[in-house]
Amino acid sequence: MPTDIKLDEGDGNHVVIEGSVLRTTASDLILDAPARRRTGGFRRALVHDGYDGLTINFNGDYPGGVTVGSNITVARDLTVAGEIRWKSARNGEERKLTELIDRIEYDIRHLNLYSGHDAIDEIRNALTSLANLFDAAAVPPWSTREEVENGDDMGVLYSSAEDLGFDIVYHDIDGYPPELYDRVCKIEPPPGTFLRKGSTVYIWFCEEG
Repeated sequence: MPTDIKLDEGDGNHVVIEGSVLRTTASDLILDAPARRRTGGFRRALVHDGYDGLTINFNGDYPGGVTVGSNITVARDLTVAGEIRWKSARNGEERKLTELIDRIEYDIRHLNLYSGHDAIDEIRNALTSLANLFDAAAVPPWSTREEVENGDDMGVLYSSAEDLGFDIVYHDIDGYPPELYDRVCKIEPPPGTFLRKGSTVYIWFCEEG
């Protein structure tokens, strides 16, 4: 396609470059809005560095860091020089990945399946402990609307959806409004699935069998 550079496009604040390829022999791309500066120094957004690599925010020029507003797909290895942290969707708490790995290793080392205790209970308790580290919980095998909304026997066996941090969407199987029935016929994702808090669980109600 033909190339062109258009000045003052749109509201008068745009420069439009048309073409299939934009090529420059410069090594540094600088994005520097004076009104957004908080400190002095350079603002090198992209740099073709001395190792023939592409460096974003060269030398940490942007004190506010780099923000990615959507998902990231990494096709090859990912090397991290510092800590990996993530923020809990439930309470905003930040956690270090290294701390979680240490806790996982601790729980696995102390998982005792030959102590005379019920092995299934040992595994269930270990998985629940690990899920809590990741701000997650297992979907319970609720059988009634009461269990979904208030838990089983005061939450001793099965906690309520609210306590687990799940969002619930009700459905019906027989074509009637879901509020008409109280018996749970189907849960998706199925019981036993570990989900992050804030995830949606779909529940189908049907007539008493």
